[in-house]
Amino acid sequence: MDPIDGESFFGWSMYDPVITWDDTGTFVGAIAEDWTISEDGLTWTFDIREGVNFHNGDPLTSADVMFSVEHMQSPESWNPWSPYLSYNFDTMYCSDDYTFVYQTIEPEIPLAICFAATRVLPQAYIEANGWDYFEEHPIGSGPWIFESFVSGDYIEMTANTEHWRTIPDFETLIQYVVPEESTQVAMLERGEVDIITGISLDRALDLGDEGWRLQSAGVPTGIMLSIPGTWMPEAGPTYDIRVRQALTYAIDYEELCATFFHGYAEPGGRWFMWQGSWGWDDDWEPETYDLAMAQSLLADAGYPDDFDDPIIDIWVQTGTAYTADLMLILQGYWSAAGIQTRINIVDPFEWAGMFFVPHYDEPDFPSQGAIFPWVYPDAWANNVYHSFNMYCGGVHTCGNDPQAVVLYEKAVHEPDPELCEQYWSEFMTYVNDVMLVNFGVALVFDQMVVNDDVIGDFGWGLWMTMADAYADIEAR
Repeated sequence: MDPIDGESFFGWSMYDPVITWDDTGTFVGAIAEDWTISEDGLTWTFDIREGVNFHNGDPLTSADVMFSVEHMQSPESWNPWSPYLSYNFDTMYCSDDYTFVYQTIEPEIPLAICFAATRVLPQAYIEANGWDYFEEHPIGSGPWIFESFVSGDYIEMTANTEHWRTIPDFETLIQYVVPEESTQVAMLERGEVDIITGISLDRALDLGDEGWRLQSAGVPTGIMLSIPGTWMPEAGPTYDIRVRQALTYAIDYEELCATFFHGYAEPGGRWFMWQGSWGWDDDWEPETYDLAMAQSLLADAGYPDDFDDPIIDIWVQTGTAYTADLMLILQGYWSAAGIQTRINIVDPFEWAGMFFVPHYDEPDFPSQGAIFPWVYPDAWANNVYHSFNMYCGGVHTCGNDPQAVVLYEKAVHEPDPELCEQYWSEFMTYVNDVMLVNFGVALVFDQMVVNDDVIGDFGWGLWMTMADAYADIEAR
């Protein structure tokens, strides 16, 4: 239940964030009802909301916010946002019970993402009882109160009837851990659950035909393809950008969205971005289908004859819904253009060891020059810092371009908000047009299946996670 243990999704229902964002991607107040950034961009001053209590009745103050930020950026944290807080940190302090001040070494407007990812924990409660006790008896200030938890089975919470923002319509929330699609459906049909998520689109549509209500799962899921190590000659065919360009032109995006995704998708998207995201340029267009262009580019590159091994590997992890089927379809498009590929299906641990562990000094590592599909619910807040990992020498081994690093640093450390966003658009244009180590295939509008007799309209937070959204679901 500790937010530094990865991203504790269960905990997001119990803990409030320092700040958050709305459905337009604009940052808005949460525990900090307002904040300012100094003109030089180095000092963040947060006005902490008064009158908020933790679930045990203790008042929440700036000391709890500072305690939580310190914990979030501690070396022990496995939360993916933690390093971005710590590397630019100078000092922090509380000027009074409801004012928290955070100072950085350099300006960094995107740090708002990290503050939105920081959940506020009760300092006095944890210091009095210890972290082990807190793990078993967590409390926060959020709209749901912890009741019980069985690892790998379920977590049960009850409504916080004194929450500062919203009071849930439902008295009890039970989240089950049920990875098997057939079991989820059976539980829905027996009336044991009222919402099922993460099932295939085909199965969701079948249930819709049977009379169950379909509900959009919020922001679209981005289908993205990444290619590590393209600057290494050992990468094989994708060392040549013309081959990478041919990969993009060979896909019939409109047909794919209309058939495989039954119209619940649209071409486009960039690395954790879609139209309307912060930094999005309306002049950007989705990748286009042009088979003749793909074949022309391949001919110019001397593919396949000029390559010792013309086969491009595709690495797919098990347990990722429709990814393997999708890659079979893309393989067919590429084959029609004359591109030879080979699909390798491995377990998630092996896949993560290839894509989430740097291999810059291993030119013969099997990930170099291969295609890695990345299917993840999109959110603009993921784009900025995940782009460092993708394009600027991060864990994915995809970026080795000094100019990309220059443009990234220019954008991230620009203190003027409008210029910051402009520079970010310029960075994203460069990495897409010049580097082309990642490209978007489609934005998929996943569907949950809900019991319409029990579940009403969804409200706040659906654009973040279900853990954030549960509190604002209306009861019938």
